[in-house]
Amino acid sequence: MARGTDTNSAKMKDVAERAGVSIKTVSRVLNNEPHVQEKLRQKVREAADALDYVPSQSARSLRGSRSYDVNLVCHVAGSNYVNSIQFGAVFACQELGYQLSISLLENLGGKSIAEIRSAFEGLMRRRKPDGVVLLAPYANDEKIGFVLNEMGIQVVRVGPVDGTQNQGLLVEIDDYQASIDVVRHLTALGHKRIGFVKGSQDQRSAHVRYSGFCVAMEAAGLTVDPELVRPGAFDFAAGYDAGVHFLQLDQPPTAVFASNDDMAAGVVAACTERGVKVPTDLSIVGFDDAEIATRMRPFLTTIRQPLHDLGARAIHELIGSFNSNNGNSAHRVVLDHELIIRDTTAPPPVS
Repeated sequence: MARGTDTNSAKMKDVAERAGVSIKTVSRVLNNEPHVQEKLRQKVREAADALDYVPSQSARSLRGSRSYDVNLVCHVAGSNYVNSIQFGAVFACQELGYQLSISLLENLGGKSIAEIRSAFEGLMRRRKPDGVVLLAPYANDEKIGFVLNEMGIQVVRVGPVDGTQNQGLLVEIDDYQASIDVVRHLTALGHKRIGFVKGSQDQRSAHVRYSGFCVAMEAAGLTVDPELVRPGAFDFAAGYDAGVHFLQLDQPPTAVFASNDDMAAGVVAACTERGVKVPTDLSIVGFDDAEIATRMRPFLTTIRQPLHDLGARAIHELIGSFNSNNGNSAHRVVLDHELIIRDTTAPPPVS
């Protein structure tokens, strides 16, 4: 063991000499510690790359109490939202010398604190991660937050949370403003009768997006017609069902805002099935700018949510907190969103 450590130290010395810095500086850079000048950080990384030096993760773990593992906890597999955030998190972990492990913990919502505690105790025994990334809807679950805080696990949340969970590290976009941007786009085109498809009710983003929609409609002097608001589940089937409902109305909407792209695609499918032309007869807007937005026809107007960047930034914030005295203090990062105008929106049909 000592021989392996000596070899590793000698290589670190070579990196220090090539970069013209101390071994301590090399160690701080390779362990992603804060308060190192970016210029020095770059010199050390370039020297390490030139010498093909890869720090031993096991040696780093032995020198301290870290596992250099971050665990991302999600509630479902196969979701574009989850998968895109995972990819961003993986790349960030690779960049920072950590490993990302994924835990699929289904149906934790509504469980007792004892059941949630048991699930996370099992996770900590198996993985012993240095910290946890919580995705929606778990990011906004009071009981999960209580258990992780009780266990002393450092957490970064991704996605909007309510006041009770507005603690620790949070990375999100402004879902509320994004919804306002959608309504402003549609009303600028001349739409007045606008439908809305909600997301899953256990996810905070669904409520925030609907609130933004309602406020923007009122600000435009428009009324939210209850007939034009449909439940949803962030999946294609919910969007299709909503589309069928809208098209059967005596006065259907001229535009529909769906809370994610999968549901927007479902509304488009309902229109195609019934000979309703998009956007000539009905304009449709989604949310996320998922892969389906440019695979469907016509191309979908949507809110671009930087999912890869959300995952990467969450990792950077979490790992940065390991070396900070303020690791448990509240810190909110809001990334930019963008309205992407494509082919599914146009002025309403002339009566």
